[in-house]
Amino acid sequence: MFIIVGKTIISLLCAGLAGGLIAFRAKIEKHLQNYDDRLVLLLAWVLTRLVPFVLIFLVFNQTPFSDLDGFFGQAREAVQLKLVYRDFYCMYSPFFPYVNALGLWFWLDKKAIILVMILMEGGALWTTNRFFADTISPPERLFRSLLYLLLPGSLVLCVLGGQEDVWMWLMFIGAYLVWQRTQRVEWLGVGLVVGFLFTKAVFILVGPALLFLVPKPIRWISAAAVAGVISLAVLYHTTEWLWLEQPMNEAATLRAPNWLSVANPLTFDVLGAGAKRWNWVGLLLTTGLGTILAYRLRQQPFPRAFSAVYIVIYGTMMIAQQSAYSNYIFLFLLPYVFQWLNFSDRKEVGLFLLFNCLCVIHPSLWWRLKSPYYHTISEVFAQPIYILDYTLQLGIVLLTFYFLRQVWQKATDF
Repeated sequence: MFIIVGKTIISLLCAGLAGGLIAFRAKIEKHLQNYDDRLVLLLAWVLTRLVPFVLIFLVFNQTPFSDLDGFFGQAREAVQLKLVYRDFYCMYSPFFPYVNALGLWFWLDKKAIILVMILMEGGALWTTNRFFADTISPPERLFRSLLYLLLPGSLVLCVLGGQEDVWMWLMFIGAYLVWQRTQRVEWLGVGLVVGFLFTKAVFILVGPALLFLVPKPIRWISAAAVAGVISLAVLYHTTEWLWLEQPMNEAATLRAPNWLSVANPLTFDVLGAGAKRWNWVGLLLTTGLGTILAYRLRQQPFPRAFSAVYIVIYGTMMIAQQSAYSNYIFLFLLPYVFQWLNFSDRKEVGLFLLFNCLCVIHPSLWWRLKSPYYHTISEVFAQPIYILDYTLQLGIVLLTFYFLRQVWQKATDF
């Protein structure tokens, strides 16, 4: 329970600081105009990422938890130059364990992987500033960067949880920036394949939506096809179908919260949680909504349109897939903070901070309850702690719906 209490205290503290930052936004943005934005951003990143890391893991010598055991085990195999999938199990894309292994070359400890995650998130924040450079003024971008760094969902999931979900946003906008710099849309296609190789299988969910957002689809699809065929041929030659089978096992794992974990006890388990059909329903819903929105936004500037489509796709995935859980908020925090958070709407700001706190606290509680999955409402009321768990699940699912609706309305009303 120490971890849960600690995360709760940190989350509330971060939410309070973030709320205070928003309350004085106008004055802070005006003040930020007098400073070098790159220097301020670097200093803020050091204070909110490296300093907590040093205090928690070096000064107080805490042991990393969450998914770090799995990441460390895979990276330890990768650092010995063993072959992913064939020599060790991996539910992520093939390059993922080798990136984590870079940290182990210098420090054979799980804490080194957290440093890798911190650096990758820092890269995502920097490229996000570049991504929105033409649509958001420098002081506002810097303010939104500071806010992001203080959010419970980013700070706790990155520094304490060592989560990797933000990598997908980094890879997408990294591919876009290469496209813009070279003025060759083919590089976007190659970049998408590279992003898939570094992250996880769900990276490809954005593909159908991009058909409406990116010009000259034949060119970038052809480039992606060539790069993809080469990559898959190498993977098949070295691991046969293991490169596909092992990541797909993730979809069969029941997690919470998502719509099914919330609805299942209310329907007395008649929904058949765990059935493969729900994976297909979630997949179709996720890609379908994203593609519909992309079609409606096809005339809008790419950064605005893509950020909305990206949030809708992975926000929907967060509650539509029965293997999803609340750590997935880390997938879309950056685009939401930079493009869609309305500071003048107190209700939205308050719910957004609450959403962050719930998504940070619930996973620790759920895992320490040994991942309960409720089949009847009587199971929920069997213990007070289960009532708390289910209440948090319901709150996260409802708030995810709320923010997806907010993004959809704001994007289509433009």
